[in-house]
Amino acid sequence: EILLVDEVLAVGDAKFQRKSLGKMDDVTKQGRTVLFVSHNMALIQAFCERGIYLKDGKIAAIGPMDSVINAYLKTLEKMEAQGCTAVKVRYHQTSHGNIF
Repeated sequence: EILLVDEVLAVGDAKFQRKSLGKMDDVTKQGRTVLFVSHNMALIQAFCERGIYLKDGKIAAIGPMDSVINAYLKTLEKMEAQGCTAVKVRYHQTSHGNIF
């Protein structure tokens, strides 16, 4: 069984978000897979060991979360350098990687 969680933490109040995170934790402790879809890099980094970065419907990166997030950030930086002003990302570098 696979639990698919698609941007569920982007909606709802704090209580709903805590409940959702608790359910995801329960499912993983039972040995099942959680497919967590999100643009929230901090949550992804906190909850996921491995990731897949999809760009234009194709796999752009797959592997340990830090390397997938770095691939995503490089794409954003490249887009910004090319003048794509719609992309605004705020983050800072820590010893654990990028935090948003």
